[in-house]
Parts: sequence; structure tokens; C-alpha cells
Amino acid sequence: MNLYYEGVDITGSVNITRCVHRDVSHGRADSLEIEMDHAAAWYRWGAKTDDTIRILHNGYDTGILYLNAVYPERDTFRILATSLPSAARRKAWGSFENKSLDTIVRHLAAECGLEARLYGIDAALHYPFLLRRNEGCAAFLDRLGKWEGTVIKAFNGAFRAISVEYAQTLAASRTLHITTDQKDVTYTKRENIKYSGITVSTPYAQATAYDAAAGGDNHPVLGNLPARDMACALRFARGLLLMHNREAEKLCISAAFDAGLTSMIRVDVEGNTDANGQWLVDEVEHDLYNGQSTAKLLRVLTI
Repeated sequence: MNLYYEGVDITGSVNITRCVHRDVSHGRADSLEIEMDHAAAWYRWGAKTDDTIRILHNGYDTGILYLNAVYPERDTFRILATSLPSAARRKAWGSFENKSLDTIVRHLAAECGLEARLYGIDAALHYPFLLRRNEGCAAFLDRLGKWEGTVIKAFNGAFRAISVEYAQTLAASRTLHITTDQKDVTYTKRENIKYSGITVSTPYAQATAYDAAAGGDNHPVLGNLPARDMACALRFARGLLLMHNREAEKLCISAAFDAGLTSMIRVDVEGNTDANGQWLVDEVEHDLYNGQSTAKLLRVLTI
């Protein structure tokens, strides 16, 4: 395991006794928790917020993370870092008029000192007006992403907006074999939480998206979204329906460390259980010190 601090390999100066990296797809930043013994020489460097940290381990790369806190106790240090610098949490009011999605993502990324990447999304998507409501950059983008069926992930110094529909169409990166007697596997299915449809209704437009596979009549009507035309209203309805209903079916797996298991990759499941089929990795916790990976996957869903 190699630990880089501000671009310098300090592995030989510390004794790592715990190292957990959490790789998430949306709603939160990736995080890294490290515990080290005999790190007093390193700590005298003067660790400060937003110093960069990176771990390389057996083909796995955490990407650049930013120091959030250091907790010293005698000669033991616990370090917390996230994939977002502190600037991403700075709250502000603001508005975007006649701007494209690409322009908005790049503007907010630049505010945080980050780059921007879009995957499977029409960068020219246009918004007549959007209001940032005393939110940090990451929180505002996450809210916009949910309307568009998109996850906003910060990784390696960049905001990455990834269409869920696009990610679901990619070739599977892994095939997992699961049997009914397999330990450390949990499969849950809650069809009753699904929406049969969502209607977006504003003074300017109204549109409805349906999930033909969802039963019941749980069908919310949303009137507080900034949809100025039918195309935008339908896009928001489909995006919100997808993001909600995909949470109804989950698969949690714990196994030996797998460097290739990362959020937003496609996975196929085979075996003799109801979990067979196509999945998208939602989040992974890698215990790099103990060689363990725990992943949560969500069923591939078509709206």
C-alpha cells in the first residue's frame, strides 16, 4: 500500500493500521479513513485542510482526495479525507439563465477548483432559469442530477455527471456467481415502494412518465420543478421516476478485496437465486488493510 501526501510518497514514514475507502455514486462524496502509528514526523509538516491524499494498492487507486480532519492521539493519527475540497460545501444563492447543462457543471466545478466531465448526457441541454437556493456546489448539482436521472460523482479532482441510463447500457465489467447458501450476500426487493408514474406539472407544461412494471397507484404529481416546456417536464419525470424506483431492488455483497469493483460499473449476476440479471454498482467500501470489499448494487431498470 502506497500513501501519497501532497504528491509525496510517505509510506516509509508511517505505519498504517487501518485504511477504508468508500466509493459512492451520488448524494455523498467519496471518503477515506486512515489510522497510522509513528506518524509524528509527518504531522510536523503542518497538515491543513484540503491537502491532497492518494492511496495506491494492488491495482486500486482512490484518486485525489482532500484532507478534511486529523485526529492525533499520542503517536496515533486518524485522518479523514473526501473527494471534494472544502470549497464545494460553501453555500450561496445564485441563478442560471439560458445556460446549458455543460456550462452549469463547468461553472460550479471551477468554483471548487475542480474539472468537469459528462458521460452519456447531452451537454447542450438548456435551462431557461435555475435557482441555486443557498446550496453548496455539490448539493445543487446533486439536486439537478436527480431531475435528469444522473448521478453527480466527484472523483480525482473532477465533478463527473453520469447518466444512469447510459451506465446501464455499458458492457458488464464483472460477472458474479451467487447461490442460495452463499454467506455475506443480502438481496432485498420492495416493489411496494415503487411509483407507478410521476407527473411534473408547472404553469408552463405538464408531462407524465410511467413504469409499466410497477404495480399499485402510487403516482405523485410534482408542481415545484422549473420545467418550462413539455420536453423538460417529461425528462424530469423520467429522471425522478428512474432514480426513485431503482432503489426498490438491492443486492449487498461482501467478498475478498476486488480492485475492479467501483461505483457505476455494470455487473451481471448468475446463480440459483432471484438476484440473477443485470445490476449497477451504487457504492463500494474497500477495507484496504484487511483485504475486504463490500458493495451495494441496484437492479438495472428501464423506464
